[in-house]
Amino acid sequence: MDIWWLHALVFIFGYITCKTFYFLNTTRLSLKLIKSSRIIYLLMAVRAVENYVISEKVMKKRFSQIDKDSEEINKFENKCTEELEYFKKEAIEELLRQTPDAFKPGLEFDNWETAMLHLQRHKQEALNFWRMG
Repeated sequence: MDIWWLHALVFIFGYITCKTFYFLNTTRLSLKLIKSSRIIYLLMAVRAVENYVISEKVMKKRFSQIDKDSEEINKFENKCTEELEYFKKEAIEELLRQTPDAFKPGLEFDNWETAMLHLQRHKQEALNFWRMG
């Protein structure tokens, strides 16, 4: 009986099925990693903003202690506000630039406000990341 071809077909079918499931599993894992990396990036940007705001408050307190005039304090506050807005804008634009075109349709945000909403929706994943560290 020439049944060897049936064995070959079953082997080829099994091999292709295995490769297909491996590919699908790897793709799912890759997409999850990309999503997690975006959340981590946004978390780091938020931490940078928090640290900047704390530094600004410390400097304003120091200015009041050394009796700086209100004009200089206002200049300082305006400069800090401009720098913070620039940082937020650049942080999101850099994330968008670094995202490959194939993954851009999956982005749920395109500015700081919508990115913070995205981070809020995935808050538990973000908290789990900080607990691991």
